[in-house]
Amino acid sequence: MISAALAVLETEEQRNELSVLYEKHKNRFLNIALELLHNKEEAEDAVQETFLRIAEKPDNFFSVEETNRLSYLCAVLKNVAYYMFNKEIKTQKEDLTEYIFFKNEESFIEESVFDKISRYEILSFIDNLPKLQRNVLMLTCLSGLSISETAEILQVSKTVVNQRLYLARKSIKQFIAERNKDND
Repeated sequence: MISAALAVLETEEQRNELSVLYEKHKNRFLNIALELLHNKEEAEDAVQETFLRIAEKPDNFFSVEETNRLSYLCAVLKNVAYYMFNKEIKTQKEDLTEYIFFKNEESFIEESVFDKISRYEILSFIDNLPKLQRNVLMLTCLSGLSISETAEILQVSKTVVNQRLYLARKSIKQFIAERNKDND
């Protein structure tokens, strides 16, 4: 898994040390990444990216005391995983605004309102929705999951998912109505 990173390193000693660290703690690394990313493939990518970053600047890693290298590596891994997580969230939010702006027949917002309100305003508003409302909206509208699937992922009842989806859509409609009234 980390062979590409090892190939970048200059000395055999560095390659051996990183290889031993990886083999000894690979499950720990994967679990750290899985905690945040909740996806095995993405967690594996995060671990690989971590070792690539270490290999790109080996002096930073090998200048750390040997007893602290594992902690250093775990810190880099957490940063990589956070970055990947935030990037994914940003992409999902952008996709959600696309979904809202260029809806299909299931549209819950009239198309004419988008002449008076920007994507950024809607995205900012959605960002400030209560977490469960925002998550339900993203899972059902963006990912296309059913109410049952969303309930299972969020570990809540289908009734809660329906209520939160209703409240999220109602809040967005109210926000747009207020913004359109202000712009008239």
